[in-house]
Amino acid sequence: MPTLTNVHGLPQSIVDAVTNDPYKGGGDISATKLIDAPQIVALSKQYHAHLTTDVSDRIWSLLGQAVHTVLERAGLRAQGMIAEERLYATVNGWTLSGQFDVMALDTGTLMDYKVTTVYKAKGNDAWTRQLNILRWLAHQNGHEVNALQIIAIFRDWRKTEAERNPDYPRAAIHAIDIPVWPLDETEAYIVERVHGHQAAQAGEVVPCTDEERWYSGDSYALVKPGNKRALRVLASPPAPADIPEGYVVQKRHGEYKRCQHYCDVAPFCEQWEHTSHAASEEE
Repeated sequence: MPTLTNVHGLPQSIVDAVTNDPYKGGGDISATKLIDAPQIVALSKQYHAHLTTDVSDRIWSLLGQAVHTVLERAGLRAQGMIAEERLYATVNGWTLSGQFDVMALDTGTLMDYKVTTVYKAKGNDAWTRQLNILRWLAHQNGHEVNALQIIAIFRDWRKTEAERNPDYPRAAIHAIDIPVWPLDETEAYIVERVHGHQAAQAGEVVPCTDEERWYSGDSYALVKPGNKRALRVLASPPAPADIPEGYVVQKRHGEYKRCQHYCDVAPFCEQWEHTSHAASEEE
């Protein structure tokens, strides 16, 4: 873990709880790291001694870990379930590891608990990748998994919104079915990712993709000169005939939101340095 700061003066009990994180991982790379950007993982290892993170940024992770304490109270093994087992497999000379939260042996369902936001109520690509890797690891260790689920606990759920909006989650906890990939496709994905991480850790430049950088994409605003508020904001340039009289098209450059706000290694990243330098020149 990077060096912890406590800029908001949180209670020492919270600081200690974050500091005493029991997660140890295992092997050469975990399933969670495998789906992350190779460049970020490699730079995190290279500059580990220089990284800092604030206790306040770990609060949601801390609450997510509390779910595991709840699972310990559930007596799952007596119900024909396995909880919190770490699995291993060798891929291109590396040991890949991954730990699932719960596996129901009778239905072959693998479940992972997430403390998350309502925005992710329909799932996301990262969850799909992570759980399919865990399914592949389970298969390598003699467990057959036929279904994948995220048990989402929504930290921002509001009862009033659920009563008003039929598309809103009905409760603060919800099981989300995750698409199941064919095992051969999952293995191909895993091998490709391992190669990418091995290259990055060997010193090769493996640039982050726009997806890994949370790039918002450029947008095009229809603005009347002198007004601050746009009439409309579009994802692509409008045709001349679609521009109302008296309006102009204002191109708004997209943001690399992870690089700008959420990447601990951005100060050590040549890709981000080049991007930010090019953006300042355009301004």
